[in-house]
Amino acid sequence: MSHRIEVFRTQDAASYAAPLFFRRFRQPFPVPQVNCGLSIPTPPENWRQYVAVYRPPGAVAETIGFCNWIRYGDAYLGGGLCVDETAYRRMKPEDFRHCRERGGIAQMLIEHAAGELNDCSAWFAYVGDRKSMAVTLRSGYERTGHPYIIARWFRPLSVVEKQAMIDRIAAIGAF
Repeated sequence: MSHRIEVFRTQDAASYAAPLFFRRFRQPFPVPQVNCGLSIPTPPENWRQYVAVYRPPGAVAETIGFCNWIRYGDAYLGGGLCVDETAYRRMKPEDFRHCRERGGIAQMLIEHAAGELNDCSAWFAYVGDRKSMAVTLRSGYERTGHPYIIARWFRPLSVVEKQAMIDRIAAIGAF
């Protein structure tokens, strides 16, 4: 990874990504909390938040991406994936090439997190945005038969086990 583009997990993602998240979703930042509005328990210790930061030479570092995962049973629920698409225009040419070669900022976030959050059977995401769907499918997710819900499998499961897990996640609703 370029020394000027850094992806990392943080307990204080709001201080980095709250403005970006609000610009993208027009919603308050998803601060880890016991009751975040989902139909499942969401204790703060189950949250994993990642940010991507660009540090151009001689300039202030800026947050260029964010994504959130919440551990639920043997899965992680991914959400809030957002990228500052205007950042590409501000990048040095070599940094832009670095991003493009790795699929872009969103894919860099997903792949970095996949290297750390692979202690589960699957990741699930609830995706309604066309661009987000394209990058997540390119990153190893697959459609599940439920509109908007996609899965990335980390362990081999039988068809029956996969379907049971998919149905359990779909019952949560939008996440």
